[in-house]
Amino acid sequence: MLVIFPYLIFGVVQLITIIIYLIMLNWVLLITICIIVAISLVLPKLIEKPLQKANKLISTSNEIYLDTLNDWLRGLDQLRQFAAGAKLFSVTQNASKKLEDATVKQTTYTKLLNAINGIASALFGLIIFVLTGFLVKNGLVQMSTLLIVGNFRFYLNQAINEISQARGEMKGVKSLIEEVNEAAEKVQVSDKQKTNMPTVIKTESLRLDFPNGEKLSYPDIQINQGEKILLTGDSGTGKSTLFKLILGELAPSAGKIIFEDKDGNEINPDLKTIGYLPQDPVIFPASIKENITMFNNKLDNKVERSVEEVDLSSDLQKFDEGINKKLNLDKLNISGGQRQKIVLARAQVHDSDIILIDEGTSAIDQSETIDILDKLLKSKATIVFIAHNFTEEMHELFYREIHLIKTNIN
Repeated sequence: MLVIFPYLIFGVVQLITIIIYLIMLNWVLLITICIIVAISLVLPKLIEKPLQKANKLISTSNEIYLDTLNDWLRGLDQLRQFAAGAKLFSVTQNASKKLEDATVKQTTYTKLLNAINGIASALFGLIIFVLTGFLVKNGLVQMSTLLIVGNFRFYLNQAINEISQARGEMKGVKSLIEEVNEAAEKVQVSDKQKTNMPTVIKTESLRLDFPNGEKLSYPDIQINQGEKILLTGDSGTGKSTLFKLILGELAPSAGKIIFEDKDGNEINPDLKTIGYLPQDPVIFPASIKENITMFNNKLDNKVERSVEEVDLSSDLQKFDEGINKKLNLDKLNISGGQRQKIVLARAQVHDSDIILIDEGTSAIDQSETIDILDKLLKSKATIVFIAHNFTEEMHELFYREIHLIKTNIN
């Protein structure tokens, strides 16, 4: 709006100057120009409503596009982990295509508005030229008026174009295309294939310092291949933070995390291939099945088994579409427990060698949790599970427990 406003002011000032000049010349020219201006201001109304709709469509398409980016980019790490970059590009390209179509429609109506203004300006300029010639012939104005009418016509056309075009465009809304393009440029997806996973994960003198002065110190830990470990500790002892350190999301202030292969050699694995189930399950605005397979059709034959193992079958029966039920992130049409089961099934169907689960069953009732854990912990994967308020029966399902204690460091 602020960009268009100066053009409108310029056109109005130019038009007023022309009117004053006409008053000095002849009242017939003045009346004629007033009629021409009135008609020129009415003409854009023929295209005004379609142009408004086109501008509104662009605004809506922009909003949908940005919402799409927000819904999918929040799970970018999961998309990278499961090499589902193609799905991200497919979804964003579809939203981008709708935005492009809306922009084309707006451009078409804008060009039509310009064409109407151009034709009107040429026609009205011709009328003024003929009228001026008539007035000269009848001695009502001087011959010099006919000589300068060409310049007069040019400035008149310019003033009418500035006013009409600015008025038409100010009825629309400001485009958000630059913001969308900037957001789209930040979308980077890597489809790295799974590399050899470590058989041992160790921590040595690991410590993390926070900006507020707080420090977390960890005991030396060793996690061996195939172990099922329960990670416990009071709030603030750094359980979730330990996962983020292992995954490389945080860099330690001191000490290190060591990954070793089966021969005891230190390796540098692709950490994105480690299965990670955060406290807040990451799901996408797609079907339950697609959320489990992460858009990999080759895994469809494993879905039924994984659904059974996480006790999701009974939940699917509540939906008319079953496993093809599309998830709505805005309306949250599934419960927290169902979200957790979907993410657990995702880890199962992808056969992750190492799975880090942060409060993965906190929204699932106790009896179902025991059943799910019993099946989950029978896999060959290395599993580290963070949980609170575990019963003795649940403890017995794990090989061992690592209990973290908050240590004050000066």
